[in-house]
Amino acid sequence: MLKGLSLLYPGLVVAALLLVHGDSYRPAVSYVPLYMTVSVVFTVAIALLLLPTRQFGEGFCVAFYALYAFLIATIAFFTGGISSELYVFFFPLIVASALHGSGRMSLLVQGAVLVSYALAMLPDTLDGGVGGPALVFFRLVAFGLFGAFALAMARSVAAGGEEGYALDEDGSVLLERVSAELEARRGVQVGVILVDPGRVGDTRLLMERMRARIGEPILLGEGAVFGVVLSDVDDSMLESAARRALAAANSLGAEETRAGGAIYPRDARSADDLLVAAGAALEAAFEIESPSAIVLAGRGVPGSGTSFQAAR
Repeated sequence: MLKGLSLLYPGLVVAALLLVHGDSYRPAVSYVPLYMTVSVVFTVAIALLLLPTRQFGEGFCVAFYALYAFLIATIAFFTGGISSELYVFFFPLIVASALHGSGRMSLLVQGAVLVSYALAMLPDTLDGGVGGPALVFFRLVAFGLFGAFALAMARSVAAGGEEGYALDEDGSVLLERVSAELEARRGVQVGVILVDPGRVGDTRLLMERMRARIGEPILLGEGAVFGVVLSDVDDSMLESAARRALAAANSLGAEETRAGGAIYPRDARSADDLLVAAGAALEAAFEIESPSAIVLAGRGVPGSGTSFQAAR
């Protein structure tokens, strides 16, 4: 979204420059500071297009959306203030931030838009510019309502277009999935991997990659931790799946990635016990001093409880 916006804005800025130099544009224009601001917009856009995708975490995106909001407000200020017609440049910014699907990001960006525009229009408002406070207030309300509508539409499209990834608040969905797999695959080894990818900027993209490369992921709670159920697997296959999951998370900029796995019937005799064994393996992975670690529940060792084999 952010790179797409960085492709769009240079074109819009060029069109705006042609507009403000035309005879039909009535508000007064401060050309020197306007061109300085435009040069900054081009610099930011080119820099974002050259950066690797893994750099684009949520905080990074919010910071640059806020920078764009500040630059757009500056352009509006230097092209007529309240009378400027370039306030419309805020709308693509609001839409792009909403399409990330993150309510927090959308609210932060909308806040940056409202504050930037209000501060840019403050001098004209105090001087009694054309339209005065009423016009500024109307546009601020329009930005807020448009942002709420864009976010609602983005969430609706995401829910309908991605077949809805399962979100498991209490573990019951994953438990039902394991139970159903055990019932349908009698006599076949069933494995479960639990993955904690750490901080991932785009959880939806990670889930899409999991579905394509490994199997149907189930998000656990509100974080990025997820589980995947696999049938007819052994240790090497389960470890390979876990490695692919961590590699996908690392490609999206995640750090401190961990995975734990267990296999039925070797490590457990029921669906509940299988999830407990996989959870214990995941906890053991956090005890390994490494940026990335995989722990698989091993065979019981007489006199020592459950053993684990670790793969870094």
